[in-house]
Amino acid sequence: MKNTTRTTKTTAATTTGTIRAAIAIALIATLMIITGCRQAKLETTADIREDAPYSEELQKRILAEQSSERPGENRPDYLPKEMFARLPEFPKDFYQVRSLVRIGRITDFRNLEENYWMQPEFFPYFEDIGLPLLQNPPKDRWGAYGIAVYPGDSVASITPGESLDFYFFIKSNYIVETYQGVNLVPMFPAEASIETGYEFPDGTKSVKQDPAKAEKYLKVAVEPNPFILEPNFPIYNYNGTRKVKVTITAASDTPPGKYVIGLDTGEVPDEYEQKWLKEYLNLYTSGGMTKIDRPYYRAFISVEGGETK
Repeated sequence: MKNTTRTTKTTAATTTGTIRAAIAIALIATLMIITGCRQAKLETTADIREDAPYSEELQKRILAEQSSERPGENRPDYLPKEMFARLPEFPKDFYQVRSLVRIGRITDFRNLEENYWMQPEFFPYFEDIGLPLLQNPPKDRWGAYGIAVYPGDSVASITPGESLDFYFFIKSNYIVETYQGVNLVPMFPAEASIETGYEFPDGTKSVKQDPAKAEKYLKVAVEPNPFILEPNFPIYNYNGTRKVKVTITAASDTPPGKYVIGLDTGEVPDEYEQKWLKEYLNLYTSGGMTKIDRPYYRAFISVEGGETK
């Protein structure tokens, strides 16, 4: 019995040693796995090798996507920041939104926030024409008057008896230092062609109309009108750019067809002229002095339905 007991104890001790050894091996294996994972993780986040077949910019884009943080863009440092101090804050996604506007993916100008369209970069050709002029303004003259509109053309369909709202943006042009009184006057050209990439539903771009007939059936309301455009130089002012709403109503008996309505600058009503002249003195000028070879804004309308006359 003693031998048996001793043998049993020895067996128990051997079993215990075996278990301890197994545990030690397991711990070592676990540490090796952990170390391997840490090493793999370090290798994943390591700096890009000089001989890597992909760019550092790609890695930055991937990391930004992984962290759900798409990098925004600030205005480039090409002009003194004080020039823009009176404008709304420059949006981080400004250039993305601007691109979508220019290719016609964003057309809801009614709900487009002012912190986009008040930025001078919103208007086409700012970088090509405006920026060089602003960086090196002429020393021997100053901007007395000048306006620009964007977009210049809009295209839509309407049915007789319906009203339709259009929106565009009008600004005081580069290096203009005056307060311009603007009064927009509807006009009905005898003919016109769409200059943008848009077209009528039938695929055409041109209109020939009887101006008197078009004016008889299509009523136009403009808001605000008249209004002041504040100077956009040397500092961009809040009201240096304005959003304009144009409501066109087709009479219930409007004949189907294609029409065009233009808005051009006209004489400012005397009551406003005198008010603004008194307020701004020699810094006031009438925007009616500014003309181009076409109406500043044009709405191309396709009237569909109703009776042909």
